[in-house]
Amino acid sequence: NTPSRLRDQELVTEMSNDQLRKYDLLLKGGRLIDPASDRDGQFDVATSGGHIALVDKDISPNLARTVADVSGLVVTPGLVDLHAHFYGYSASILPDAHCLPEGTTTVVDAGGSGHLTFDDFNEQIIAPAITNVFALLNIAGEGMVGEPEQDLDGMDSELTALKIAQRPDLIVGVKVAHYMGPGWEPLDRGIQAAEENGVYLMVDQSPIHTRPMDEMMLEHLRPGDMVTHCYALSKPMTDIHDKVKPHFIQARERGVQFDVGHGAGSFSFRIAKAAIEQGFLPDTISTDMHRASILANQATMPETMSKLLALGMELPEIIRRSTWDPAQAIGHPELGNLGQTVPADIAVLNITEGEFGLVDNGTDNRVYKSDKRIVCEMTIKNGQVVWDKNGRSRDDWSSTPPTNPVL
Repeated sequence: NTPSRLRDQELVTEMSNDQLRKYDLLLKGGRLIDPASDRDGQFDVATSGGHIALVDKDISPNLARTVADVSGLVVTPGLVDLHAHFYGYSASILPDAHCLPEGTTTVVDAGGSGHLTFDDFNEQIIAPAITNVFALLNIAGEGMVGEPEQDLDGMDSELTALKIAQRPDLIVGVKVAHYMGPGWEPLDRGIQAAEENGVYLMVDQSPIHTRPMDEMMLEHLRPGDMVTHCYALSKPMTDIHDKVKPHFIQARERGVQFDVGHGAGSFSFRIAKAAIEQGFLPDTISTDMHRASILANQATMPETMSKLLALGMELPEIIRRSTWDPAQAIGHPELGNLGQTVPADIAVLNITEGEFGLVDNGTDNRVYKSDKRIVCEMTIKNGQVVWDKNGRSRDDWSSTPPTNPVL
C-alpha cells in the first residue's frame, strides 16, 4: 500500500544519506588557529575514524553525522601541558577529570615517578587514561615523594637511562627538582641520563649561594633543556628595576628553553609583565597543575593562557606555545596540530569578554584585572566529543522520544 511504500522510500533515502556522510564530526564556522600549518582564519574541521579528515573553508553539513556550530569560537589543536602532576606528589590529580574539561588532550607528568616507580605510574594512571599522558622521569629513583629528592644515593643516572630506554614511547625526558643540598650532582646526573637517550631535561631549582642560576643555565644546561617556573619570584628573571637579567638572555641565545609552569607559587604578574614587555616570552606554556594550584589560582591551561593574554601576548603566539611548540619539545610532532590524518585532538575555546580577576602567586596571591578570559567550550579526543560545555554537538531536548507506555 501507499503508506508502506512511502516508509520504505524514506528508509532508502536515509540509508543513502548516511552513506554520503563520510565525516563523523564537523566543527563549522569557527576561527581556526593551527600554528603548525600557519592557518589562522575561518575554517571548518571534519573528523573521521578518530583522525583529522579535512580542514577547509566550507565543508557541507550534509557530509557529517554530527555537526557542531562553533561560530564565534576559536578552534585549536588539543592543548599540550608539559608540566603537571598526576603521581608521586601528595597533591596529584587525575588527568581525565582535570585536563579534558580544559581542552588539554596531552599532558606530561613532571617528575612524579622515578625509575623505581614508573611502572606503577604507568599501570595506575597512564594506561587507563583517555588523555595522552607522558612522563619526565625524576632523577630520584622513587620520584617526587619528599626526602628521596634529597637522597643523592637514590639518584642513579644509569638506571634512569635504562628505564627511559625501556619506554621511549612514554618517557620523554628527565626532571631534576627541589634538591636543597649544595652543588650540581643531581643536575649533572640528570643530564647524563637524558643525554644517553637523546631527550631533554627540565629543571626546577631555586638558586642558592653554591648553585647560582647563571652558572646553571650557562655552564650546565644544554641547548633544548628547559627551565620551568620561568616567571617565579623564587628564581627571579628580572632585577630590582624590572629588567630581564643578562644571563637569562644569554641562556636563551644558547638554546635553553623557558617554560611557564604556573603552579601555586611560581607565577608573578610583575615578573611576567616586565619580561613580556621586553620581548622575553615563554617557549612553552604549562600549568604545574595540582590540587593546590587549581584551588588557589585556577592553574589550568585556559586560565594560564588568559593571564598571558592579559599581559600582552597575542593569541596566536599563546596557542603556538600551548600546542605545537610543546608537542615538538617532547618529540611528538603528530600531536599539537590539525594536519590531515593526525589524531583528532581538538580544543574549542571561547574568548569571553567581561570583568574578570586573574590571580597570581609567589609571596602572596594578587589579582590582575582583565576584560578577557579563555574558557574551554569543547574538547575532542581521538575524534570523540569528551567535553561539551553547552551541548553544541548534542540533539535538542525536544527530540527525546516519548515514554514507553508499557513501562
